Amino acid sequence: MSVLYIDTSYDITLGLLDENLGWQDLRNFRGQKVSHTIQNETHRLLKDFQTSLSKVTAVVSNAGPGFYTGLRFSEGFSDVLNFFQIPHYSFYSYELPFWLGHVKGNWLTKAYRGEYFSYTWDNHSSQKSLLSVKELTNLNTAVPFFVHAETALDEQLKALINDKAISTSEMLQDLSHAIFSKVLAEKLQRESYYFRAPEDEFRTNP
Repeated sequence: MSVLYIDTSYDITLGLLDENLGWQDLRNFRGQKVSHTIQNETHRLLKDFQTSLSKVTAVVSNAGPGFYTGLRFSEGFSDVLNFFQIPHYSFYSYELPFWLGHVKGNWLTKAYRGEYFSYTWDNHSSQKSLLSVKELTNLNTAVPFFVHAETALDEQLKALINDKAISTSEMLQDLSHAIFSKVLAEKLQRESYYFRAPEDEFRTNP
């Protein structure tokens, strides 16, 4: 059994998991266009481990939050695999800390045009927000901070978290069995979460 992992929510990450849901390989492609990368690099990844799509039992993608264009490519690619009877499952990055026992926190990442996506949670409630730089400074710094990855930080976020945030990308790398066993067992299929809705992303000026 092999499970293919795709994350195009921010940078591009491709991975291959073995039958025990441990990483055979996990590859990151920073600053590259997803349209030029995802198909060729998936083919190279499978070839390097002497396998093929016919031996892939599932594809799991990161459903965001993320940028519209990147997420649309992973959706489309996963839909093609689904056409060949490879099931597609997905999850949100901000779900991982709670799954792994963090009962409260704030997950942050750069979003769009000077905005930041924030997901806060505790035992009683959760909230998703797009914040301005000014609103960012009002966040509760007493709770643990989590981020998608170092590349999704800017100077404002670095100043806020003070190098104390936990990367959910590193969680994914270090605790793959706990995360992917849940996704596969529950057959999670999250809708893509874009920083902005398509009608806002592509709105033209009157």
